[in-house]
Amino acid sequence: MMQPAAKLTIFIGSDERRAHRRLYESVMERLSDAHVAGATVTKGSMGYGYNRRIHSTMNEITMENLPLVIEVVDEREKLEMVAIKIAEMLGKHGLVQLNRTSVVKSRTE
Repeated sequence: MMQPAAKLTIFIGSDERRAHRRLYESVMERLSDAHVAGATVTKGSMGYGYNRRIHSTMNEITMENLPLVIEVVDEREKLEMVAIKIAEMLGKHGLVQLNRTSVVKSRTE
């Protein structure tokens, strides 16, 4: 059975920090505090942001600040509230994206 949901995607650099702590750790804590269903952090092997500087695992010089993607699927209302707080937390150091999606639930649940 299909159920409406939302998907929150957060893009940040792995070396970004907030108050001497890795920014993605602060984001994950904020998501947990908001009681979202679950979140996954995926580390990219190459990427660039607004400054167009390519970060890659293929070059030791630019191996810092590799891209991280945090993905969350939950109810739209819950994610809308936490997305605004996370965008404020990130400032210019990331991107927050919220999209509509559907979740497929087993009929046997």
